Amino acid sequence: MGVSVVGSQTVLIDGIEERVAAAIQLLRDFEPPDGEYYLLYSGGKDSDCILQLAKEAGVRFRAYHNLTTIDPPEVVQHVKAHPEVTILRPERGFFAAALGSGFPTRKARWCCEYYKERRNPPGSVLIMGVRAEESARRAKLWSPVKANWRDGSRVICPIVYWTTNQVWEFLHDRHVPYCSLYDEGFERLGCIGCPMGRRQQRLAQFKRWPRYEKAWKRLFKVLWEKRSGNLQRDGRVWFGDRYFKSWEEMWEWWLNDEPLPGDECQGSVDMFS
Repeated sequence: MGVSVVGSQTVLIDGIEERVAAAIQLLRDFEPPDGEYYLLYSGGKDSDCILQLAKEAGVRFRAYHNLTTIDPPEVVQHVKAHPEVTILRPERGFFAAALGSGFPTRKARWCCEYYKERRNPPGSVLIMGVRAEESARRAKLWSPVKANWRDGSRVICPIVYWTTNQVWEFLHDRHVPYCSLYDEGFERLGCIGCPMGRRQQRLAQFKRWPRYEKAWKRLFKVLWEKRSGNLQRDGRVWFGDRYFKSWEEMWEWWLNDEPLPGDECQGSVDMFS
């Protein structure tokens, strides 16, 4: 049994159809009176779920996909199969931007804001497929209706308390097409090489898409050649020179999620400034 919010009331729900009804009512209750929802569509199963729910709710919305340029090709193909989804392309590709900002880490993911968060129009009422089950942090921070940290506008999360099994049950019941990568054993379809993925996940991605591994390694090599031997603007020794003898060592550290012992600044964005 779970909980949901309908209007201002918190209700207990049990079973997928009850959850569907609560999600639909939630979307109807908070539909912008003089506009439309801005639905964030990633191409994963959760975004397939909220897209279908928005359709069944009959609410006004526009769906958008924020292309990062390191998305799995199969995800991009799946997104393109939805004519109702507008693909937003960035001004700069990921690897070009990373030459200035550095490679992202678990603690410093500049790319999330650059390619996703800041591209949503201010004041938009968002529909997101975030789910509490995915992490303890999300379970603590997210709820069916949440204020956008950027401008205080509403974020509606109709499946925040759904389980993975319930998402799949809903998609199968409605015969909603989903990305083919799930049938290959991929459980999450984030950016290829995302540091939030553990080592085994990234190795599986690089095995599936080897040209992206080559591009990531090239980034590390170029950053090393550009930064090694030079002091940062504040006069400190560059991050890479403090810990590694080569870009290959730095790459292995990043890929294996290993800590940097004794350095309180690890993961900070000024590694490459």
